[in-house]
Amino acid sequence: MKVRLVSSIAVVCFVVYPWQWLAAEAEIKYPSPDGKMALRITDASVELIQKASGEVMVDLGIASRSQILVWSPDSKWVAYGSRGDKEGEVSVYFWNGSTFQEVPLPDDLPFPDIKFRKDVGSIRHYGAWLTPLRWLKPGELELSNEVLMLDSG
Repeated sequence: MKVRLVSSIAVVCFVVYPWQWLAAEAEIKYPSPDGKMALRITDASVELIQKASGEVMVDLGIASRSQILVWSPDSKWVAYGSRGDKEGEVSVYFWNGSTFQEVPLPDDLPFPDIKFRKDVGSIRHYGAWLTPLRWLKPGELELSNEVLMLDSG
């Protein structure tokens, strides 16, 4: 299986507030188009589950600052994006009929090479990450490269 990626670039500037990191109770989000699967987020974990039974299909790790799940229209492809303060990760999975298989992303994904002016004062590069945006068709995922700048002044 091979994933074809289309990349777009975004620059994000904002101030991070500590209370944004507080997690809520267990939350079910991002149901699959066929309604069978969803993302479950707790204070300690993120899991791809079967909605009817609650069975964990994929343990996606520890809850981070933000999570997003993007499904293909046929519910067979899913991209999971998680983001901390300074970096993020994207994982892609394919439903083979009985389990989700992880599909590795290429090592040479494009990344923005933004030249910032030198006279920006106290604004500094703070972090960067990928975010899954949408499936253009099964096996073809659009990603966004995002760069975070903060004013430390």
